[in-house]
Amino acid sequence: MVPKEHLSRLNYHRRMIRAAVLAIVSIIAWVFPAMAQDSIPADRSQDRAQQTVTPPTSTSDLPLSQGAPVTMPPAAFDFSPELKEGRDALAQRGFTFNINLTVDAGYNLTGGARAGGFVAGLLDAAVQFDFQRMGLVDGGLLLARWQSYYETNPGPLDLVPDYWGWEGLASGLGDVNQLSELYWEQKLFDDALTMIFGKQDALNWFLNPIGPAGYFLSNIDTAPATMAPWVPTYPNQAMGLVAIIQPNEWMTGKFGWFDGTNVYSENGSPLVSTGSLGPGTFFDNPGSWFFISELDFAWKLESGLDGLLGIGGWVQTGPSAVSGNGTPEVVAPTQPNGGWYAQVTQRVWDPAPNDLDESGMRVFGQIGWGDPSINPVNWSLAGGFIIDGPLPGRPDDDFGMGVGYAWFSDPALVYPAEPGLHEMNFEIFYAIAVTDYLTIEPDLQFVASPGEFGQQPMAVAGFVRFSINF
Repeated sequence: MVPKEHLSRLNYHRRMIRAAVLAIVSIIAWVFPAMAQDSIPADRSQDRAQQTVTPPTSTSDLPLSQGAPVTMPPAAFDFSPELKEGRDALAQRGFTFNINLTVDAGYNLTGGARAGGFVAGLLDAAVQFDFQRMGLVDGGLLLARWQSYYETNPGPLDLVPDYWGWEGLASGLGDVNQLSELYWEQKLFDDALTMIFGKQDALNWFLNPIGPAGYFLSNIDTAPATMAPWVPTYPNQAMGLVAIIQPNEWMTGKFGWFDGTNVYSENGSPLVSTGSLGPGTFFDNPGSWFFISELDFAWKLESGLDGLLGIGGWVQTGPSAVSGNGTPEVVAPTQPNGGWYAQVTQRVWDPAPNDLDESGMRVFGQIGWGDPSINPVNWSLAGGFIIDGPLPGRPDDDFGMGVGYAWFSDPALVYPAEPGLHEMNFEIFYAIAVTDYLTIEPDLQFVASPGEFGQQPMAVAGFVRFSINF
C-alpha cells in the first residue's frame, strides 16, 4: 500500500506538470493565428548563418541569445506590427533587447535516484547597447543579462543526480535570480582584436563544438565532463577578461582570465556561486583563478562544407572543493588543477552549399583530459550529429543524436571510493520550429551509471522543452 504522503506528493507533481503543459498549450493556441499568416519567415536563414561552425568575423555578429543554456528562436513575438516597428527602429539606433521563456516538463521513467516528474523554467532577459551604431564609441558594445530559474521539488537533478548534467537548464543550486552577465566588448585594429571585460559566461567564446547553446538539452555538446565543476558558465558566470585575436579568416586565438572562486574552498568552507556575486572577488581574489586558452582552425572544402578544429587548455589555481567518498557533504581541498581538450566539427552534407539557409548535416566530436590525482573525471568523450531541415517542408527543424562518456578518477578523496566508475549519456531530440519565435523540442535520454555521488541504475528520461521569445 502506498503511504498517504507519497500519494500527496505524486498528486502535487501531477498538478504542477498539468498546469505547466496547460499554460504552454494556451500560449501556442494564442499565437497560432500569427503562424497562419507568417509560418516560417525568411529570417531563419540568417540564424542558420550564425550557427555555422566557421567563426564569425566579428563577435557582434553573434546572436543576442548567446551565453544562455538554451537555444532560443531567432525572432521575437512582438504582439503587434507597431511594436515590431519600434523594436526595429531601436535596433537601428543600437539598442537591442530580448526576453526568452524556456520551460521543460519531464519525467524520469526508471533508474537514477528515483522515478518522477519535474517542471523547470528559465526566464532570460538581455539588453545590448551598440555604441558604434549610436555614434559614441567605435567597436564598443555593452551587454547585460538577467536570469531567473525555477524548478519543482524534486527537481531534475534530484531524480537523476548525474555528474555531466543531463538537464542543462537545471542550476544545481535550486531557484536562481541573478544578474548573470554585464560586460563591455571592444573591437580594435579593424576587428582583428576583441577584448571583453566584465561578468560573463566562458562558453560564450570557448568550447561549444557545434556553436553556443546547441539544441542538445544535456551538456554533452558544451564542455567536457573534465571541466564540469570548474568552467565559469551558467549558473556560475564570473568576472573575467577575454582576448580574441583573429589575424585571418581561418585562425582564431582566444585567452580567458576568470574569477574562479565558484569552486574555492579553504578548510572545507562551503562553496559560493559566482553567478550571484559582483566584481568583489575578482579585485579581491583569494588566489582562485580560472585560465583558459584555445586555438581554432576553420576551413571550407571545395564543395562548400565548412569545418572547425579547436585545441585548448585550462588551469584552476588555489584550493578547490570536490566531492569525496561518494557523499555530497564531504569536500577535499585540492591543489591547482588543469587539463586539455580538443574538438572538431564538420558539415558533411549540405543540399544547397551556396545558399544562406545552411541545411544539411553537421557532426562533432570532443575529448577532454583532467589530472586524475585532482580532478573527479580523468577522461571524457562526446560526439554526435545534427541535421538541419531533416524533413521535406521543415527547413528550420533540427534533429540530432549524441553520446557522452566520462571516466571517473579512482582516488577516494577525489571521487567515490569505488574505483572504475563511469557515466554515459545517450540523447536524441527533434526541435520543431513552430514559428520563428516558438520552438517545441521532444527529447529522450538514457543516462547509464549516473555518477554524481556514486553508481546508480541507468535512468531513462523524456521531456519536452518549450522556448518562446518576446
